[in-house]
Amino acid sequence: MSQYYTPKRTKNIFNPNDSKPFKLSRSKIELFIECQRCFYIDRRLGVGRPPGFPFNLNSAVDALLKNEFDTCRVKGLKHPLIEKYGVGA
Repeated sequence: MSQYYTPKRTKNIFNPNDSKPFKLSRSKIELFIECQRCFYIDRRLGVGRPPGFPFNLNSAVDALLKNEFDTCRVKGLKHPLIEKYGVGA
């Protein structure tokens, strides 16, 4: 079974004969405001949005740049980009 498909997720939401209240979270209300079709697919059909991509790329670039600048700092040299663009750092 898929981690994104949850068939029991839609219980009571579109059943007019059921008098029990249906709870909605703040994020589901925001989803409705953002995209009613996505809300319907999520709540009625049980297919949620896939999770967002974590910032792995940003973290990797930050780590590589930090290592590169730290290497120059240890050697007591200015980084070539700092010299090229005349950054007063």
